[in-house]
Amino acid sequence: MTPTFPRTLEAVTPQWLTEVLQSDGVIGGTTVVAFVGKPLGAGAGFQSSMQRLALTYSDPACGGPQSLIIKLTSLDPGSRQIDQAFNFYEKEVGFYQSIAPTTPIRAPKAYFSGYDPGLREYTLLLEDLTPLRVADQLDGLTRAQTEQALRSLAGLHGRWWRDPALLDMSWLITLNSPQMKALEPIYQQCWPATVDFLGDAMPLHMRALGDRFATQIGTLQDKVMRQPCTVVHGDYRADNIFFAEDGASDGFAVADWQIVMQAGGALDVAYLLTGSIDRELRRAHETDLLRAYHDALTSHGVDDYAFDVFRDDYRACVMLTWCWPVIAIGALDHANERGVALFRTWTDRAMAAIADLDAGSVLA
Repeated sequence: MTPTFPRTLEAVTPQWLTEVLQSDGVIGGTTVVAFVGKPLGAGAGFQSSMQRLALTYSDPACGGPQSLIIKLTSLDPGSRQIDQAFNFYEKEVGFYQSIAPTTPIRAPKAYFSGYDPGLREYTLLLEDLTPLRVADQLDGLTRAQTEQALRSLAGLHGRWWRDPALLDMSWLITLNSPQMKALEPIYQQCWPATVDFLGDAMPLHMRALGDRFATQIGTLQDKVMRQPCTVVHGDYRADNIFFAEDGASDGFAVADWQIVMQAGGALDVAYLLTGSIDRELRRAHETDLLRAYHDALTSHGVDDYAFDVFRDDYRACVMLTWCWPVIAIGALDHANERGVALFRTWTDRAMAAIADLDAGSVLA
């Protein structure tokens, strides 16, 4: 039976919000009498229509959340086409229903999650993480923030490390699934736009490597899938990570779980370190940061993954993660000034990491 839930913001009503929050036991018999929505993420490349809802209750002292985040199917045809290819909506609902409840890493609490496989539409009603503050990928993470992010990431990876239950989650695709193998042709389509976008900022050796990489992405995906398998976030970068201002460990959370999949955990580590910290910071502390992650992974019960093996896996993943900024640049709205600045910074960091680690040598 197709679940009944609002598919557009216009269909969200105080009555529906009341039913959801009462069924969760957070507002007792109080009702939501009104709400005001404020769009979030406009022009920032989000795959969903997203708003913050400020709620008004019949009893202001009921203790219910003052605001919530609602994510709905994107109205943009391009975004919906991308979902058709990668099942983003189904995966994010699957994460909140099947993975989040037993995973140490904090994600926003889901008050409601619904997905219609026929229409490929979804709705998520999520905790507003305020007063935590989302980091800024353009600015980059500090060393302390990066360590905190890596140690928390190890909790996610350790919980699902080689877990046979992953085989029962048909919606949780693998890095080398048919859907994800679309990375190679999409990269090939986007690569010329990236070359034009970066111009002289792309070294000649990187231009040649990017050309060679274009026909070996699928092979590298298969190689990474031979690493120990776990649940990976898939888009583990500063713009999806929330911190408390005082750095408290309980004030940390990760949002945007649409790209969650099965892969080697080194993929998330490489994605974070090549995109979300200054390249000089990475160069100065890379080994210590990798050891911090590996030590935390060991503390979560993983005892079959030597550090030297992990470091080799990380190097292969540094090369593979070059896909993501290239594909994003191919769809970039050049009127979005922050987006332009972000992808110039991201590619600069990634190209430096690829060169520093000689990551291109993992290719045939």
